[in-house]
Amino acid sequence: MPQTERESMRVLWIVLFAALSMMPLGVWQVARQPSNAVEVVTAFMEALQDKDLDRAYEFVGTAIPTGPAAAFLRPEAIGEWELLAVEQPESLAGFPEPVTVTIGTEEGTAQGSFGVDEYDGEFTLQDPFQTVTITASSYLSVQVNDLTVPMQVETTWSAWQNRQAQRTLTLLPGVYRFFGGEQVALLGDNDGGAGATIGTPLPSGVEAASLQAAVNEYVDSCVEYRLIAPTGCPFATDGQIDTAEQVRVYDPQDVTWTVERYPTAAVAPGVGLYDEPILQVEFTDPGLITLQGTANVGYDGREPFTAACRFDGRPLVVVIAPDGTIELAPLGEVVTDSCRGTE
Repeated sequence: MPQTERESMRVLWIVLFAALSMMPLGVWQVARQPSNAVEVVTAFMEALQDKDLDRAYEFVGTAIPTGPAAAFLRPEAIGEWELLAVEQPESLAGFPEPVTVTIGTEEGTAQGSFGVDEYDGEFTLQDPFQTVTITASSYLSVQVNDLTVPMQVETTWSAWQNRQAQRTLTLLPGVYRFFGGEQVALLGDNDGGAGATIGTPLPSGVEAASLQAAVNEYVDSCVEYRLIAPTGCPFATDGQIDTAEQVRVYDPQDVTWTVERYPTAAVAPGVGLYDEPILQVEFTDPGLITLQGTANVGYDGREPFTAACRFDGRPLVVVIAPDGTIELAPLGEVVTDSCRGTE
């Protein structure tokens, strides 16, 4: 080939390469877009494996959850699993069959299926998000794989517990551990998918010293109230009191509570309002708290009194804060009297 012709070809290749390098990336992106239902599901699952949620959402044809509903749609919540198979059975009725996906971990395999829509040659998944319900628990947060999200504490503990009973999470397909428990596969419309209910474990290894410190702090906050029955507190009187002199008095007023000896705290497994497992506080030593004020003594009018009262642990339940520390919640049985029959 003459030199001039070789130079011409060289220039042609340079021009062609330059033109290709200047071609918009969108052209290459279109070429890589899935061309059938199996490919779009495969691309979606591979993006989840890579924890690339923006990429995964490109293949979803329905609305993407936002705000509080998306609290667990984050890379930290996605566990580790392998994509083993993506298949679409042949249609016998003339309608597209859902695409079947199989994933696996060292603990086993799981299978589910996804519906796929096609419009003008573009394939997208039909709502692949998974919904689970977390039962009421002893935790002030929810742990999903490596992500822990604090749960809002309402203005009252009873409202918080009502919220606990209806706690619903939206997740991506995959394998999850809730509160570090057993693996749960959430994949399409399989048995562990939409509508699954996840039980929560009891907190383990509650340290005695931490529990006692939490009880003492809780008691200290309660004695600040100059009420005969402070709400949620482990002591109370119903208005009939046996004084230190073993005299029955009535209708106490201007009362003051004083801690003489803190109760000794322990925990015991129990059942909460929604049949959820709880750690109930019990006092192995009821401690001693005095109540002073004025009260009616028979027909002799009002007189000052001092009464020895005990603590009652039944109102208190152990809950675990997001940072792992122990807190106490007044979700148990209400104390109505701890000031009669105490010396």
